[in-house]
Amino acid sequence: MTAPAPSTPDLLPVNYEAPLVNPSPGGLYPATTWTQDGVGVPRWLASGVRVRPHNFGGEDAVGIWAAEWCGDPGDEIKDGTRPDPETDPFDPLTVWAYDECDLTTPSQDEVRARASQNLRLIEPVAVEREFSARLIADAPPGPGPTGIVGALGHLEAQLAKTNTIGVIHASAEWAAAAADHNLLQFVGGGAPRTPMGHLWVFGGGYVDGLGKALVATSPLYGWRDVPAVRETIDATNNRFIAIAERSVVIGYEKAVAMAGLT
Repeated sequence: MTAPAPSTPDLLPVNYEAPLVNPSPGGLYPATTWTQDGVGVPRWLASGVRVRPHNFGGEDAVGIWAAEWCGDPGDEIKDGTRPDPETDPFDPLTVWAYDECDLTTPSQDEVRARASQNLRLIEPVAVEREFSARLIADAPPGPGPTGIVGALGHLEAQLAKTNTIGVIHASAEWAAAAADHNLLQFVGGGAPRTPMGHLWVFGGGYVDGLGKALVATSPLYGWRDVPAVRETIDATNNRFIAIAERSVVIGYEKAVAMAGLT
């Protein structure tokens, strides 16, 4: 075996610039239908977005007619309660990413690129982490903690009562367990779905945000503006600073159910 050549202390190591990678194709962002994606003035920055439900809340306005077809209806009457459309608005989130260099660095473009790439990769994870609090606040409490099969069974049962296809939000750590129990179904090469056809969203931000909780919601809608890079010079400390930022809102009609994992 040939011994490695000794290093030369007078020579600097070769720098290799790692190429920019794309964000993961999973998580909250790919599962969201972006109704406004960088188009026009974002009016929602002031007070967020309120999603008015049209597909949920009608359980008290549906029934089975129990009187005789041609007889006296007695106390039978067809009426109900219209669901309250005034849900709490979803607040906007502004996500930012930072980079800097000293003023003697020849390429300030690199600082701008680093800030933009930091935002591109970490923005979805940061939004998932913040979004988790709203999921937990909105979802009805579930049964006691159980295994992933029982937890998913509870969520699918509650979604089945609504007769809709929804979204299952879960920490990325539970993807392996779901796969081990054959709970991931891939149709046409798309994102994983549950046995009943609901969309799995395994988020990196849900690792800390949801932990051992699974939450089922209706489909997701989003609004976001175009990422902007702003820069300044801190002459006192000899720094060139770049900040990339973007604002985003994600919402849904209803948080249907929640289940805990052991």
